[in-house]
Amino acid sequence: MVAAGVLIGLFFTLLELRHLAKTRKTDVIMRIYDRFSSKEMVDAIYSVGELRNQRPESTSSDRWLTGVVQLSTLFEGLGVLLERGLIDIELVDSLFGPSLDTLWEPIRPFVYRTRESLKQPFMFSHFEYLHDRLGDYEKKHVRTS
Repeated sequence: MVAAGVLIGLFFTLLELRHLAKTRKTDVIMRIYDRFSSKEMVDAIYSVGELRNQRPESTSSDRWLTGVVQLSTLFEGLGVLLERGLIDIELVDSLFGPSLDTLWEPIRPFVYRTRESLKQPFMFSHFEYLHDRLGDYEKKHVRTS
């Protein structure tokens, strides 16, 4: 009888730990999403959007550079979390997918040039990893939002 009680207790403990892990992953990504929707990040997104209309080399303002670095750093962090299995690709797709697709293309040339000029071939590599994994995921799944 005691052994059955221990097994039942162990079962419920494992269920609770599983639930806590899922809740923690959700909390992490929602904190990042909250940061993504801040005024500072919206300004960064706007400045990167301006890159679509002109070449970065012709931009005299540092505003676009600040935006590129802010967004690249945010997505770099998401890429690290995704690579380590700490966040779920489906949740990343739902929250960031459309924005990530739109933002990677104008940022990509800057990332490649920066890697070359600083001789840092892996700079923002997790951002690129995130973009690539999301692309793979989207090929297999239809985006619902």
